[in-house]
Amino acid sequence: MMPIDPLDPAGRPEYPPVAPGDTVDRLGGRDVPDPYRALEDADAPATREWSAGQRRLFDRLRDGWPTLDAFRTAMTRLTAFEHLTPPQLAGDLAFFTVRGPADEHPALAVADPSGARRILFDPHRHDPTGRTVLGGWTPDPTGTLVAVQTAEGGAEEYTLRVLDVATGRTVDGPITGCPYGNVAWSGGPDAFYHVRGGPGGTGGARLYLHRIGEHPAADTEVPGAAAPADGPDHDTGHDTAGDTDDDGPAPELDVLLGADGRLLVAATADGLSSGNRVRIADLAVGTPEKPDWRPLTALDGGWSSPWPAADGLLYVLTDLDADRGRILVLDPAAPERPRTLVPEHEHEVLESFAVLDDPGLPVPLLLVLRSAGGHGRITRHDLRTGEPLGALPLPGTGVVTDLTFRQGGHEAWFGYSDPTTPETVHHYDAHRGTTEVWRAPGTPEVPAVLVSERRCASPDGTGLTVLLTRPADRPTGPLPTVLQGYGAFGEPQVADYYAAALAWAGLGGQFAVARVRGGGEHGEGWHRAGMREHKQNGIDDFLAAARALHDRGLCPPDGLGAFGQSAGGLLVAAAATQRPGLFAAVAATAAPLDMARYELSGYGPYWTDEFGTREDPEELGRLLDYSPYHRVTAGTAYPAVLLTAFEDDARVDPLHARKMCAALQRATSSARPVLLRQEAGVGHGARARTGRLAYFADVLAFQAEYLGLSVRSDRF
Repeated sequence: MMPIDPLDPAGRPEYPPVAPGDTVDRLGGRDVPDPYRALEDADAPATREWSAGQRRLFDRLRDGWPTLDAFRTAMTRLTAFEHLTPPQLAGDLAFFTVRGPADEHPALAVADPSGARRILFDPHRHDPTGRTVLGGWTPDPTGTLVAVQTAEGGAEEYTLRVLDVATGRTVDGPITGCPYGNVAWSGGPDAFYHVRGGPGGTGGARLYLHRIGEHPAADTEVPGAAAPADGPDHDTGHDTAGDTDDDGPAPELDVLLGADGRLLVAATADGLSSGNRVRIADLAVGTPEKPDWRPLTALDGGWSSPWPAADGLLYVLTDLDADRGRILVLDPAAPERPRTLVPEHEHEVLESFAVLDDPGLPVPLLLVLRSAGGHGRITRHDLRTGEPLGALPLPGTGVVTDLTFRQGGHEAWFGYSDPTTPETVHHYDAHRGTTEVWRAPGTPEVPAVLVSERRCASPDGTGLTVLLTRPADRPTGPLPTVLQGYGAFGEPQVADYYAAALAWAGLGGQFAVARVRGGGEHGEGWHRAGMREHKQNGIDDFLAAARALHDRGLCPPDGLGAFGQSAGGLLVAAAATQRPGLFAAVAATAAPLDMARYELSGYGPYWTDEFGTREDPEELGRLLDYSPYHRVTAGTAYPAVLLTAFEDDARVDPLHARKMCAALQRATSSARPVLLRQEAGVGHGARARTGRLAYFADVLAFQAEYLGLSVRSDRF
């Protein structure tokens, strides 16, 4: 590609016309202009015409990108392997998901003790259109039945069905309006607790008891599970009334039940970045339909994940008074006095744990999964005292995920991956003291790359890590570079197998991932340092990583691109509107971009703990300071921009991408295009493999076009 002078208007695309309006909101004592408010209405004739013009423009330019086919081929090859998840055990069966090298969606499989497996539920067979995806799935403790959740067309609401494991036939359901997960079998195949409503649904989340064979309309609503943020629990410490007057529906509600069917646990939260509140009920007291709930007030103020073990105790992973997490153990009979079993580590973040309490073990074990800067390890501890007993051997220093175990057993399973190794499931046997591969994914064609980590500093002196992936035959020197970031909700950026990074490096570029504040790489303190009133810290971190790539000669002066998805799209759009000259191309996908109105649509109401609310004048000011839509300035030479919107996205309304696109197209003085990629029939989450690969190929080919990446013919 010939270099384009960003200040030269020659070659500027002819954008579909849309006239800015004069809408101004009066918020927090200030005027907040919203010139493209009309584009919020997706069904308005003018919006539909404008969107159709944007599709034609994007298709025309994309079809001229010379690297598109190369990236499609690379992404296909790099994902052409069988992917399995660590199993859940029930009875003598192992349940897990499997996606074959060419499968569109993962399917639910079951394996017997001999290792022979069969498919229980295949989303493609269920719906050949490819719009149905498999969500949560939970077998009953005997392995007789399994509750399966599916969603269609990108919806955030799931439909629950019950399958007979022996035959694969549907024997109960459908139950509609369920959030992801949240099924707790009552000790056997006769009944289960489940949640309806909450994010993606209506009316908030409520707990129900369903008996197999009965119509969902006959389900019993279980009172008292959804603890209010401020209510009787926090005043008296115990809710003995058991009625619904003092516990309305919660935005989020999770439920689990001990394997013996006795200790019921419910955890409620008001948002993704707030703490949660935990209640327990002994089902030997009261009735399954009306449990005698007790609040665990000793856990208030943190985010806690409890597990009722076979010994009758409750083991809890919490960040309460421990930013990097600790494990508590408490007796449900005296829950006000929890004991620290595994304390907070100085550097490592506690991710999850497994209880191995087989009576045949010399010492009951606790396996603890921790991570440091995105690299995982598993340690063994005495379950009774927390005393360290050594670490499990791992294949390398990559990412460890999805630690699963059998209740009352001696085995555990986990996933391992690193930048050049797809996730492989490993099995730990405490009786034999061995760790070995349970199921291998096969070997995809991975290019020769060099993976390293570099350090840089944000303007306030905070140290950052940037993960780099580049061709092995180019260990030094400038290469067209894509810089990715996220920085929100405590989600870490980890060193796992990432086909997009391998495709970019395999075709001659450098892919960088910045671990910025707001993520979870270093615990809850790192998250809080980049959320709400501190959101600018994460943006400053990303800009510091971009400057470091330039200053150290790792990318050409006009060869740095930015890429982010969801909250990461907000991050890169904010960075690009604050320092447009640092980037030659920016791709933001499914991102909230109008931060003055983000909480009025999609999942926005549940994100105010993370970003703040426009209802508070001070917080509104901070939102407007970095809101990408409000930072667009006429006459600025913006980089090439690709905004992707999924039209059935229930979390982030596509209105954000439409408004941002219109604002940038009118404002930019650059010849580099501002494009809107719109995709119908999909939402924010899981989707078919073909569509996912096509999306990444489009994003990478866009970056290659405007970063000057020329694909070498000897690669892939």
